[in-house]
Amino acid sequence: MPEEGISTVVAVDGPAAAGKTTTCLALARSFDLRYLESGRTYRIIAFEALQRDIPVENTRKITGLCDELITESRSVSLLTSDRYEPDNLRAAPVNIAVSAVAKIAEVRQRVTSLIRLWAGAQTRCVIEGRDIGTTIFPAATVKFYLTAKPEVRAMRRVRQERAASYANVLDDVIRRDEADMSRASSPLVPAEDAIRIDTSELTFEQVLGRMTSACRDRGLEINR
Repeated sequence: MPEEGISTVVAVDGPAAAGKTTTCLALARSFDLRYLESGRTYRIIAFEALQRDIPVENTRKITGLCDELITESRSVSLLTSDRYEPDNLRAAPVNIAVSAVAKIAEVRQRVTSLIRLWAGAQTRCVIEGRDIGTTIFPAATVKFYLTAKPEVRAMRRVRQERAASYANVLDDVIRRDEADMSRASSPLVPAEDAIRIDTSELTFEQVLGRMTSACRDRGLEINR
């Protein structure tokens, strides 16, 4: 069923480097969907906290920073702000800090509200994250949960970032998985009705093919 006036929401959840971004962008092109990377907002907050020397474990100060950034960006535009360089948001210090930011319930509540506001202005959208199909849009049109072995995901990130060592990246992947899956507020878990795809041994085309077929089965039409 549509949720809060949304005719189509495709929810794609899963851990880091499971293939969410590349497949979401391809689905967006195929089905004429607006795309949103929800986790980018947490990275922006973490980046700003580091820039301002705000301890990311300080719930009160991080929540206040979140409110300040939302006000400065006029609400939902914080989700899609282009003032931040992708490399800065994916730097090693941010990779570490974002876990602490993302587990703060008050921050998650605010980001959830922003995502719902953004989606409410779209007709058809695909949103990637870690709790899209479980918490933010539990009645999404179609839900996917992408995963892969930690070793595979670490190697993918090494190839993408072309800087960090494999051992360090693998440690970070395992640490982030543990943080995401064990947090009290909206932990990373597959929705019961999500289509689960392990991308470890699959090509991009194979993953996209499965997701495209599932979307078409749910009534989405390919953009001609």
